[in-house]
Formats: sequence, structure tokens, C-alpha cells
Amino acid sequence: MQDFISTHADKAWVNNVQAKLALRSVKGGRFHKVYNLMKTKRLARIAIASVLLNRGARTPGIDGKSKENYATLRSRYALVDEIISEIKAKRYRPLPVRRVYIPKANGKTRPLGIPTIKDRVVQEMLRQILEPIYEGKFHKHSYGFRPYRSTHHAAVRLHQLHHRFGYDWAVEGDIKACFDEIEHDALIRILKRVIGDGRVIHLIRNMLSAGIIDDGILTFPDRGTPQGGIVSPLLANIFLNDLDQFISNMWEAYSGNARRSLPGPGRFIVRYADDFVVTCRTEEDALTVKELVKEFLSNIGLELSDEKTHVTHISDGYDFLGFNFRRFRNQVVLVQPSKVALKKFRRTFRKRLIDGIYKHGFSIEMIRYVNSLIRSWGHYYKWVSSKRAFNALDHFMWWTCLRRTKRVKIRFPVRKIVRDHFMSQRFSSRKKERIHNALTFGIWIKRPVHAEMLVRLSNIPIVYMSYHPQLNPYLPGDRDVLEKRRTLSYEGDIPKPLIPSITGGYGPGWRSTRSAVLRRDHHRCTKCGTKEAPLHVHHVRLPSGTLGAENLDNLTTLCGHCHADTHKVKSVVVTSQTSH
Repeated sequence: MQDFISTHADKAWVNNVQAKLALRSVKGGRFHKVYNLMKTKRLARIAIASVLLNRGARTPGIDGKSKENYATLRSRYALVDEIISEIKAKRYRPLPVRRVYIPKANGKTRPLGIPTIKDRVVQEMLRQILEPIYEGKFHKHSYGFRPYRSTHHAAVRLHQLHHRFGYDWAVEGDIKACFDEIEHDALIRILKRVIGDGRVIHLIRNMLSAGIIDDGILTFPDRGTPQGGIVSPLLANIFLNDLDQFISNMWEAYSGNARRSLPGPGRFIVRYADDFVVTCRTEEDALTVKELVKEFLSNIGLELSDEKTHVTHISDGYDFLGFNFRRFRNQVVLVQPSKVALKKFRRTFRKRLIDGIYKHGFSIEMIRYVNSLIRSWGHYYKWVSSKRAFNALDHFMWWTCLRRTKRVKIRFPVRKIVRDHFMSQRFSSRKKERIHNALTFGIWIKRPVHAEMLVRLSNIPIVYMSYHPQLNPYLPGDRDVLEKRRTLSYEGDIPKPLIPSITGGYGPGWRSTRSAVLRRDHHRCTKCGTKEAPLHVHHVRLPSGTLGAENLDNLTTLCGHCHADTHKVKSVVVTSQTSH
């Protein structure tokens, strides 16, 4: 089944339509008949495929329906027919969202609005139309909730401004409760500048005023785009684009390409959702910008958070999007993981270590549970200068695991614990040996049959992110370039084996292949029928490299004794043939 009920023809049609919308938007046209696109079943099929693939589809709205209720093709086609018929007859009315609260890192809670699956599909249809229209109108250094853009691109831009162009002062801005304070009337006025189709405007207004059910109480606020809705981030970007253009029109054009020798203030904004940084040359400029931004936001009904908005010199450093930007004594500006991010990782690692390995035992599954945290954190920060942080965290993880293991095995001496549960490699130099042991940690299970090792962050290579090319992903030529750049970003980015191979390494897919063979043979030796461990997966014919190593027809399950006997017989045959 291809993406549930959407086909390649549907995707090609949507891509063609979006390219036409993007091209018209770039030329400055207005859109008067985009509501007709909402009537097409192809768009609905694409939207349903996208919604049901999202993990959030498992969370029901106020109607109690989730992804499980649309598990069959019949139910999905019925939903398509229901949505299209209501849109054509202009009878579609979104249901109120269900308000839930999730904890934030600072101890507070973040309110989310959970729409029904049906409303999410309609929002996704609307997003598929509006996003290509507004992508060409957004400020080029707005990076939040936009395709082919990430927090790393924003970090690269700020590093360029501080390190290359010498903008030493930064205004770290944060808009207070941005998503909940966007005025509906102001947003509609902004939308009407580009969208001339009153039916689409009416549909968006109905979505904004659908209501919120919080603890059984229904309210109809006149402001806010509930977080959790598919179209909410796009509407917030549309609303805040005026702030980007306000900074850009006044100073970026005046200061040209931001070269160090040019006169003038030169103030540049980098925004990710409701967080932004404006770089300036002097402290006076930074303080002026802060007041002007505060005044501008108050005029559109938003408030600048005083507790989260600071004016900082780059030598003192500041945090943005989990990164720390700071100039050191050698005049080099580095982008590194922030102290908050490091502290959060240590806390989460301890929790997973205790809840996983030390409560449920030294099992492969529990070690993989901890490894999922290490890998995800490492692959997020590998795009910046993180080598020192990686080495420090490796050291922290090794000693944390050693101390925790000592608590469990109180009667065992530390030397025996290290020998039984911690893997190391020996070097001729004692200094190198000490350094290596401090950065390596592994857990052996039924040694030496199986070994599972905690991921070493220092094994993950640093791959610095390049500048964003500022291309429009909805224009065919630009999309191809962006897709190629994203593919090339990961080419060659294959770290050294972080988990030792079970039997010597026949390629990255060998682990899953081995499991498939064991399941096929019911975890039983095909020669003697025993189920006793250890069970080995044997190649009937020796593969040439890794190419034939994962051919299931060439693999069979053998116990340790039968596997050894098989190799003894082969070695005798080879020796006798050689002697002749």
C-alpha cells in the first residue's frame, strides 16, 4: 500500500499545483480561487496519508477517534468523501480542540490544543496550499517550521554575523505566549493582503474560533492559534513575518551585505518561531532595537518577555535554540552545546540508566534504550563545535556507570567490575591506556558470546552545517538542489561501529538479518535440534565480502558445537585438497 491511500500520481499532481502557486507568489500575484483546490479528493488523500503517518495521530480529539479508527481503506475513503462533500457544500465546521498540558523544562506547563483527526486533515489540506504561497514571501532568515530549514541553519547564520562580520552585540528576544496571544482580526488582515478568496478566509476564521474544551469547560477565545494544530505554526510565521520585515526594511538594506567596513548600524534578525536574535554593532544600537521591537510587538497585540529578553555581548556568550554562542580570547566565535543542554542530558542519562539497566538488568534491550538517548543527542549536536563536550560526556557516562555498578555489586572489587562489565583496549603507553579507559564503557552479556556497548559520543564525527542557500523548495529546480544538499549532508557521515558486531561484521544490516534467520528456524539448531544457547547463524557458502552475507537462502541456525564441528570439517577438506 503506497502511503496509505495516496498514489504517486496524487503526489505528482500536488507538487505541480504547489509549484504553480509558488511561482505566482514570487511574481507578486494575489490568489482568488484557491478554495477550489480544497474540493479535490487528491489533496484530501495526500492530507490523510500525512496525518496518519504522524505520531500525534494516536492522540484522539474530543470525538475520541484516533489513528486506530481509520485503520482500513474503507474508513479512510469514507473520511475523504465526508470532508469533500462538506467543503463543496460549505457545511464544514471544525470541532473545538481538546486542551492538554505538557511539562516544560523550567517547571511550567505548555498548553496544547488537540484537534480531531478530521479537522487535522482539513488543516493539512490548507497547509499544503498556503505554505507554497507564503514560502516565497517569508524573510530569508526565518528558520522555524519551514521545509528544508532547521535550528542548525539559524546557528550558522548567527555564527557568520558574529565571527565573520563582527556584530558583537545580540538582543535575545522571546515573545510572551506568542501562539496564545495572536489576535484573530489582525491575522485575518495580514492574510487578506495575499489571499483574495473570501471562502478560504472564512474557513481559517472558523478554525481559529472553533473553541477550546479545557477540563470540560468550552470557551471561544478571540485570540490565539492553539499549539498542536497542523496549520498553527504556519499562521504564526505569517503573523510574525511583519516583525522580520520591520527589522529588514529599516537596516538590512541600508547595511548591504553586512561587511565589516560598511558604515551604519547594521542590525540583522534571525528568528526561529517565537524566539529571535537581532545582532548589532554597539550596545546603544542593541538597546534601541530592544525598545523598537517591544513597541512594534505591542502595536500588533504581542508582548516581549522581559525575563527572557537580554542584551548580551558575544564575549559573555548567550544561548539560543540549545546552542551557546561565544567569542573566546583568541577571537574565535564557537557554537557549542549550551550548559542547559548538557545538564539536561546528564539528568536524562542518569534517569534512563537507573530506570533501564539497573532496574531491569544488564540486557541488550535496556542498553539500546539508553543508546537511543545518546545517539539522538549526539546527532543533533554533531553539526557544531561539540568535540570537547562529547569527550567530557563520555568521561561522565563512564564514571556514572562505574559508580552505579559498584552500588549494585557491593561485594565485588572495582577491578573485577571493570574486567567483567567494562571493555577496554590496551596500548603500549600507560598514559594512552588511562585516557582510553576513561572514554570507553561497555557491558558484556554472557561474555564472550554477546557484547553490547554504550555509544561513545566521541565516535560520532563532527560535520559542520553549511549556510542555507535561500532557495524555494516549491520551485522544481530549487527543490532538486535542496534535496541533493540534504542527501549530501549525510553522505560519508557514517560513524565507526558504535556497537560491536555480534559475529565479525557483515554490514550494517547483519543484526536484523541474523534475527530474521533465528525466527525462521524457531531458535533451534537445524542440525541437532537443540535450543540451548549460544545459537550461531552460519553461512553455508562463504560470502564474498558483505555482498552475499545477508542472503537468507545461504544462512542457517547452528548451535555452538555444531558450528565448530562444521568449520572443523571444512578446514580438513581444504587441507586435504591443498596437499594434493
